[in-house]
Amino acid sequence: MSSNIEVLRICQYCNNEFIAKKTTTKHCSHKCASRAYKQRLKVLKIEESNAETFKIKNKTIVDLKEKEFLTVKEVSLLLGFSTRTLYRMINENKLNAHKFTERKTIVKRSDIDLLFEQPKPQQSKTNLLEPIKNPEIIDCYTISEIVEKFNISNGALYNLIKRKNINKFSKGKYTYIAKRDIDIIF
Repeated sequence: MSSNIEVLRICQYCNNEFIAKKTTTKHCSHKCASRAYKQRLKVLKIEESNAETFKIKNKTIVDLKEKEFLTVKEVSLLLGFSTRTLYRMINENKLNAHKFTERKTIVKRSDIDLLFEQPKPQQSKTNLLEPIKNPEIIDCYTISEIVEKFNISNGALYNLIKRKNINKFSKGKYTYIAKRDIDIIF
């Protein structure tokens, strides 16, 4: 028994008007119904994939919360800081860390927790007003003078300056280093 009613409907896939025999018909043809079905499957697959990706992303953070020792990269993921900020905090002794090699720095989880429990140290105004006094330019070498005089490459010189924590300052287009600091090394 077929229905004698004719209902004017709009296809949910192609948005064209059509005459349907039932009130529950959603699509104008078998072709549109198949395409709509495939589109629904595609959307479901994408949603499942996004949910799985989100779960994997959050799993790494959960794993990081359970670890006792973290690398600087892991701490940056956990806290949302950049690695540069964390290295600066380590150099300023605001965050305790152990440097195993040149490229491997480990931070203890309890040290991170202490960072949030410690009150901020108040800086005195006298320290802020006293700038670091650089030696006179007459008592300094430029980078190029050191390279020429001691027959050392620029890279080796910068590594020495970094390793020995030698102060350098720029004035104009030249970078100066105190003669007494360089003479101690060479």
